[in-house]
Amino acid sequence: MSHILFRAAVPLAMIGGLFWPAVLTYTFMAGERATAQVAECHRGSGRSPLTCTGTWRTADGDTGSGEIHGLSRSDAGRTVEVRVGPLGPYLPGLKAATAPVSLSVAWLASFIALTVMQVRAGKRARRLLAEPGAPGNVLIVTGKGARTPDGRPSASVVTLPRPAPAAPGVRTTHWEVRAPAGQPLFRVEMRRAGTSAPELVVRDPSGVSGHIIRRAGDNSPGGYALLALDGAWVGSVVPAPGTKRGAYEFRDDRGVMAARSVSRMPEWVLRLEPTGSPLLTRLALAFTIGQLRRYR
Repeated sequence: MSHILFRAAVPLAMIGGLFWPAVLTYTFMAGERATAQVAECHRGSGRSPLTCTGTWRTADGDTGSGEIHGLSRSDAGRTVEVRVGPLGPYLPGLKAATAPVSLSVAWLASFIALTVMQVRAGKRARRLLAEPGAPGNVLIVTGKGARTPDGRPSASVVTLPRPAPAAPGVRTTHWEVRAPAGQPLFRVEMRRAGTSAPELVVRDPSGVSGHIIRRAGDNSPGGYALLALDGAWVGSVVPAPGTKRGAYEFRDDRGVMAARSVSRMPEWVLRLEPTGSPLLTRLALAFTIGQLRRYR
């Protein structure tokens, strides 16, 4: 259901991006004419925009005061003809339209790109879901847990108390993945330093043994290494062919496929291969949940 709501929100957001240009067009074309007396124009600190204030009177005799848009610093102290619309008085012209139109174009371009990504992700997810397989080897994963496509719970995530930082400048969060009956399956410590990709430490419920999921480096762009705590290589996470992110393959130390995951925004589809070991299954689920919890 959440991915359906997400899809519905995209066109609404795109429509919202057209609001400012539409209001501005209405103001320039049909806004009430007014004569404005510009009192002052000033710019705040840094790169803040120019702000001009003053008073105005419409042809019907209505008056107002406050910010007047689309002016230059040289307009301070002058009398100008403006149009008054829902967002206040504007001096018609390219200067007044440049900022809102540029912002709206950038807004729309972002959501068009997001829509394209969403369509491609949806196709990959549908192909993964349509593949034949045993019941229970496909999971719909969210930041709160996992379920089968027919809605049966498979795992839940419980956030643990925030621990002390592992090192100066390193932010950490802890969470535990539990089976439907409530018994712990594994614990995860997510470590993040600055803007770097988070590192996951996945431990068994006792906290004694565990494994690490971290960026593989420049030799594997977008990939991750699966390591034992002593640094021994146990497998890898690599972007699926033809993708840079949003679709991954999980392979053991021999290169055998253990699982595949695909984002269908905002959920992920995780397919566990029959050849995958319990260890790779656990790390694949931890990694996929981590993709949804990395910004929390």
